[in-house]
Amino acid sequence: EHGSGAGGVEEGRKDGGMERLVELPESLLCELLRKFDTPELLALACTCRKLNEFVGAHVLEPGSEEYRKTKEAFLRQKLNRQRKAQRKANILECEIQDVNREMRTLKEEANELRNQERVDRKLYQEIGRGRSAGIALKTWAPAPVSVWHKKVVEQTPVSVDSRMEDLAAKLKVTKLLLKNVLQRMETKKRKLSVLEESLSSLKRTTPKM
Repeated sequence: EHGSGAGGVEEGRKDGGMERLVELPESLLCELLRKFDTPELLALACTCRKLNEFVGAHVLEPGSEEYRKTKEAFLRQKLNRQRKAQRKANILECEIQDVNREMRTLKEEANELRNQERVDRKLYQEIGRGRSAGIALKTWAPAPVSVWHKKVVEQTPVSVDSRMEDLAAKLKVTKLLLKNVLQRMETKKRKLSVLEESLSSLKRTTPKM
């Protein structure tokens, strides 16, 4: 995840160094570049567009074999960098899509757990009020409660205390599950932020077509 972004930043640093080099006075830059052998000069000219243009205009003779090689080598390297960056961008975009899909699934799971907790808590409260008032449990069965809950309330020969203990245990488990899902969502959010920043950095440092 971090490799793609770091590579783009490193390339940006190299380009920044070349840009500072071409900011030297032309006479000093020409004198400096003429100290390089032709292979070294060709390699150096491929590092950035400004340096390539300067070498072609002031160091090498226009139309010469060295000039042609410089231009061709620069274009090849630029194309290779663009292709490499595009491959990295494709990988990052796929990872971003995967994380977004996982986050949607976790969000749905969290909503289901919240709904389950709400239903169980309401039933727990209704049973508690019925016990406190000394009223028959079935009289207090709330209408919104599911058919399964209503059936259990009216037909299962289980004490009120036992049912409340079971519901309390179920609520505890639901809370733990919900907490775990929310923590996983936060982890995915951080991962998504890193991926998006890496993709943005890669696009900023990639040479334009």
